[in-house]
Amino acid sequence: MQIDVVIASKNGFKHLKECLPTVVAAARNFHGTAQIIVVDDNSQDETLQMGPALFPAITFVKNPKSGVCSARNFGARQSKGNWLCFLDNDVFLEPEFFNTAAKYLRPEAFCVACAGYKAAPAANGRLEPLDGVKLIYWKHGFPRFTQNIYNQNLPKQETYFSWGVQGAYFFCQRAHFEQLGGFDELFDPYMLEETDLAYRGLKRGWKIVYAPDTRPRHKCGGTIQSKTNPYTKFLSKRNRTLFVWKNVQDPLLRLSHALRFCLQGPRLWQSCLKKYPEIKIKARAEWQARTERDAEILEQSALFAKRADSRRWLRQRLQIKAGLNYLSARLARYAEKYHTAPQIALHLALSCLRLMWWRTPRPNTTNAPLQVCLTFEGGLGDLLIGLNWACAFEKRWNTDHSMQIDVCFQNPKMVAALAPAFVRHISAPRTQNAVAYDLQITCIRVPVVQYAAAERLPAPLAEYVSTLLAFEKEHAPLIALTPYKDALTQNIFSPCIKRWHQPDWVDVYHLQEKFLWEIPLIQEADTLTRFELTTKKFITVNREVGFAKTAESTKLWPLNHYRQLIDLLKQAYPAYTLVEVGCGRGQRLGNTHSSLVGKTSLEEIKVLLKHAALHIDCDGGLVHLRHALRGGPSCVFFGPTSAEVFGYSENINLSSQACPIHCEFYSKTWQERCMLENPVCLASITAQTALERIQESGVLTIKAGAEFGTQPR
Repeated sequence: MQIDVVIASKNGFKHLKECLPTVVAAARNFHGTAQIIVVDDNSQDETLQMGPALFPAITFVKNPKSGVCSARNFGARQSKGNWLCFLDNDVFLEPEFFNTAAKYLRPEAFCVACAGYKAAPAANGRLEPLDGVKLIYWKHGFPRFTQNIYNQNLPKQETYFSWGVQGAYFFCQRAHFEQLGGFDELFDPYMLEETDLAYRGLKRGWKIVYAPDTRPRHKCGGTIQSKTNPYTKFLSKRNRTLFVWKNVQDPLLRLSHALRFCLQGPRLWQSCLKKYPEIKIKARAEWQARTERDAEILEQSALFAKRADSRRWLRQRLQIKAGLNYLSARLARYAEKYHTAPQIALHLALSCLRLMWWRTPRPNTTNAPLQVCLTFEGGLGDLLIGLNWACAFEKRWNTDHSMQIDVCFQNPKMVAALAPAFVRHISAPRTQNAVAYDLQITCIRVPVVQYAAAERLPAPLAEYVSTLLAFEKEHAPLIALTPYKDALTQNIFSPCIKRWHQPDWVDVYHLQEKFLWEIPLIQEADTLTRFELTTKKFITVNREVGFAKTAESTKLWPLNHYRQLIDLLKQAYPAYTLVEVGCGRGQRLGNTHSSLVGKTSLEEIKVLLKHAALHIDCDGGLVHLRHALRGGPSCVFFGPTSAEVFGYSENINLSSQACPIHCEFYSKTWQERCMLENPVCLASITAQTALERIQESGVLTIKAGAEFGTQPR
């Protein structure tokens, strides 16, 4: 492959002395052949006198005409390469620039647009992007090519196409360049010459490929001293008018342009009308050669812009959400502090003003690792399911292990005993530092985004955040229902989605029933020895719920039923020791072999649940913990909650059909009192039924003690 580099320069020798060494270095590193040609456009400086001496490997020629179009055309005629690279005289190249660009120089590409950056880095050391995927849109009677989609906002796809190029650095295939007749010298001395070339190619159905990993750096102002000076502004208006007359055939677009043109001054009218006869001939040739319509090109650009504009939508949505969260917190604070409506309204109005004008911006942490805080609500079971979702989150988005993930929960000690190894810090809601995080998500049933720094998030993670925000917007009334935003249950959405899958309702991680991390166990042998369970098969029994307001609950199987089942188990399986566990709320069973209620820590409960032959419980946190520990089956009694949703496949799930619905969260007091004032759902499950289901499962064996070489007690 041979690339011919054409650099047009007018009075820019000072820039050439800085930038040409980088171009020469990139050409030497190129695996193919690269020739560099500098075309002096009638400069008044020492370009032709000193240039050949300073850069003997570069060919210096003089443009016989005047203007950047004629200079570039003249340089192209002096070369023979199958690809042309056009550079301004104030562009720096990286050593591997041509090798990086070579993979985009494919036969099907007409032009290759580069991802340009400012030559001078910003204060934080990062390069500021100047050019990305160029979009074309119509505004005020003229086409516009000034909108870019930068790399960090590009949607994920294999090949990116552009609708324009930056004249300071782009490639063009020679065959197409010659077929178009090169740059149209009608646009001399400068302005829109590369836009005209690119658009003519687009109208013929050719493609402009965007190269996102090329990094030319532009000094901005070396070729055109100032885009704000009157002459440059006049050339911009003139050439845009000539561009429309020559290339745009759509009647509506031409009409809007004609109305706009009539509002311009006599100077522009006179300059453009002088060239009208020449433009008319060229416009006829373009009409005959076109295969694409103007409206189709504009529509393609608009569709890509809409797809790539999710980051801006995300940023706006997050700003609104952050403002609402701020005002909601202020309202709660003022309602507690003040006792009259006028006082609350006055302070809330001041908060609105502060939100609009005086809110402190977040610190710039562009170069810092991405910091994420995942906040979980609810009880032990909700925490475990949330941590499983956190494992999937970490595995998907933290591939380079640079992300820092913190967990916030009302009981940090509980998290410390259960959390996966990647969790960096554990905090309580009151001590959570909201300013420190780039992404904050709260999860009890489904994840709810509390804050996100959109500009800091990688594009795939930003798309995921957008998906969560869209889901929240669609189901906002349901998510806002009390208690604890926990109305997303099987009664509202789906009768078959599992509780362990609910955090991934948008189905990004494809969660499975088996949890993604192993909960560590500490001093297993010592714990079993302390409770005299080392040589015994045992069954753990619990009759409590993690509901702090009451010891009894509609989720609990009746106390007499528990006692009857324990007596039946003693008779059917005399080799097993029955151990009651729990925190100590409510009435005790009283007929188990031993009671460890209130005598165990969470670490000890983990050991007992892991090694128990069977666990008997209602739908609650210990059942989820045993599943997470992979300790074996549990016998679980379901009443207000659904066994289809909350049950695990390895368990013996007992659910009555006495009540036609599962009344979870149909009222704020559903755990405290039955809506029918007669909790028949759990009472209808008899102890004999439970025993028969346990026997059918084959979980327990009659001769359990022989397995340990001891006599059963």
